[in-house]
Formats: sequence, structure tokens, C-alpha cells
Amino acid sequence: MSPLQKIAMGLVVIFIPADFRIAGQVYDALPDPVGWAFVLSGLAALRSRIDVDVAYWFAWVALLVSIPLWVPQLAHHLPSIPDHLRTQAELNQATKAASIGWALSLPQSVMSLLLARRIGETGVVQEPRDVFVAGRFGVLTWGLAAIIVLPPIAYGGDVANLIRPTLLAIGLVNVVLIYYLFRVHRREWLGGPGPLLIQPRPRSGRANPGNDEGRPPA
Repeated sequence: MSPLQKIAMGLVVIFIPADFRIAGQVYDALPDPVGWAFVLSGLAALRSRIDVDVAYWFAWVALLVSIPLWVPQLAHHLPSIPDHLRTQAELNQATKAASIGWALSLPQSVMSLLLARRIGETGVVQEPRDVFVAGRFGVLTWGLAAIIVLPPIAYGGDVANLIRPTLLAIGLVNVVLIYYLFRVHRREWLGGPGPLLIQPRPRSGRANPGNDEGRPPA
């Protein structure tokens, strides 16, 4: 697997829930620490190609945070966001839960932001310039910055109308990040194997070049 494939696969494991119950406790069949192990493996391989040292250390912090959160006996002590925000008490609980969730996910968000920014910047200085990578990851950088800033505004500022768009933006930006990591993983300057070359298959019944056996008599 290329470095970006490992990172993208790790993020898939982190973002996709696969909950199951044992003795009344809810476990995740795709533990986030396993996903972070993939991400760290990819970043370690990518460090020889581009400067992702800071993102690499933020990934280590995210791994350490994810280990206790996978244990249901510890995670269930965290407050949850109510299904409805009709009363001030429900809004206060949602603000508290969102603040804790935002703080716990901050290492992950910053890692993604730094990774996208570094990939985009490195695409700019390629010879010739990698316009596709520079453009897509430049936009992703702004999107990742936005989803770091929006939750404190939506919840901390009691802007209820901004909560649902914020949650949708968080999901969308992360899905797009994973997609483009897979999309550009073959770039050699990102540690990939290079373009995929597919040899055309000869058509059945077609005569070989230089072979007159398949030609009708003159």
C-alpha cells in the first residue's frame, strides 16, 4: 500500500462506526486505535517525501486519545448531545457535550488540516506544477479549517440554526479528504507507485502485425 492509501484506510476505520453489544456494553468492531495505527504507518512512510512531521506527532496524540475512548466503561461517562434542543437545559447539555467532543477530536482535525495543507503546497512546487493536487487540497485546507472553527461558534455561541449545517460539513469534508487521498495516492512524489499502465488486449480474430496468414488471397 502507498502512504496515502494507508492514511485513507486508517481514516475510513476511524470514521465508520461498527458497533456491537457485549454484556450491555457497546464496542466498536473497527477500533479507532487500529485506524490511527494505519494513519501513523502512512505518515511515517510519507515523511521521507514531504515534510509532515507536525501532522505525524498530532496523529500520535490522536492515537493516545482514542485508546481510552474505545473502552465503553470510560466512554459512557462523556455527556451526549440530546436529540432535541427545545429547552435551555438541553441546549446547555449539547454545548457541554459538543465542547468535550470538539476538544477530543481536535488532534485529529489539526492532523488532517496540516496533511492537506502540506500536500497542496508540495503540489504547487512540483515541476511541472501539479495543478490537480494543488487545487483540490488547497480547497480542502480551507474546508478543514472551517470545520475546526464552526463547532465553537454553533454550540458555544448558541447558534442553533448552525448546528445541523456544521455536522453536515464535518461529515462531507472528511469524506472528500478520504476520497482525494485515494485519488492521488499513485503520485510518485507522494510515495506512490506511479501511474497505472494498462496494456490493451488484442482483439480476438485480429491478425498479428506482419503476419499475412489472416489476409484473404489477392
